Amino acid sequence: MSALLESLAYPDLERLIAAGETVARLDAEMAAAGGDPPSLLAGAARAVPFRHYPEGDVYDFTSHSQFYYHVHRGNEFGHLHLFLRPKGMPAGLLPTVPVPDAPDAPCHLVAVGFDADGAVSELFTTNRWVTGEAWYPAAAVAAMLPYFSIGKGRYRPVGEWLTALLVLFGPVIVDLLSRRDAEVERWSHAHPGRAVLDDGGLEILSRQPVSVPLWRRSLDDALKR
Repeated sequence: MSALLESLAYPDLERLIAAGETVARLDAEMAAAGGDPPSLLAGAARAVPFRHYPEGDVYDFTSHSQFYYHVHRGNEFGHLHLFLRPKGMPAGLLPTVPVPDAPDAPCHLVAVGFDADGAVSELFTTNRWVTGEAWYPAAAVAAMLPYFSIGKGRYRPVGEWLTALLVLFGPVIVDLLSRRDAEVERWSHAHPGRAVLDDGGLEILSRQPVSVPLWRRSLDDALKR
């Protein structure tokens, strides 16, 4: 991932470093409250597969940002799905594949995976059928990332943490989105005649293992250089 830092200007590095400090502060705040994002959202009990936590999702009526936590299997540590709905998007963005009769259908920005300790372990993108989203090209989704913002309500620490996390890993997510679209293109050519965005054989489009401490260290090193 260090190659992603080479094109960043000094102010961009400073912005990412400041976001990393916010993520670390909120991690400490949540730990002091006895939890981490998965446990604060799902509670102490083992999460039920495919159930959304919290029930009804977290939704910000000002920014129109949305997220929820869930697990697919009982032996995994779960992930968060992050969305932005059209009312919160930059003007002029239109889906290439809308959801029929659902003009407010969200765009899936990225998923955040966790390890057994409740720490971020990966970022990944999913096929359209996984979340039932409206499909936007990578460049449009990248333009939406700065508009995701949740900083109030019962789950404020998690919302603020996610808002800062999107900034911290912004270059990584933009790269994932580009790889997402490339995988859709590759799959289309390899499976002619199949509707790629609705193909149950293609679920994860791109993924990247990540570590907040290691990435913050890389940012600090890049700033010094």
